[in-house]
Amino acid sequence: MCRKGILGLKLSDGEIVGLVRGHRWPNGVKYPYCGSRQVYRNGKVQCKPYLQCYICRSCGKQFNDLTGMPLAWAQVPPSTALAILYFYHKLGLSQSAVARELSIARTTVIRMLRKFGKSLEAWFRILEA
Repeated sequence: MCRKGILGLKLSDGEIVGLVRGHRWPNGVKYPYCGSRQVYRNGKVQCKPYLQCYICRSCGKQFNDLTGMPLAWAQVPPSTALAILYFYHKLGLSQSAVARELSIARTTVIRMLRKFGKSLEAWFRILEA
């Protein structure tokens, strides 16, 4: 799914995940829990083809590009999640207005804002320091 950005940019879910991957692992993929760099690719997530799966050779655990991040368990694609956050936090729209703008349920907006709320608060604390 592509969502036309506010600045006229179009980012697909695959491109968003690629940007996250590049920022998260600039020196190559590593398992987020044991820190091992000995990983190999293991196909794509069936219902989310934009996510690459990996297996850690050290501990044998499977993970993907978003493991350990708020986007990992989101029920909406990354483009929709980012649009929710942008409309609510940057443009100051209400939850109902965001839901109307994106043609999604208000409960989806509430769920995403709760999921990202603590992460955003931590990010803003880091920026203020």
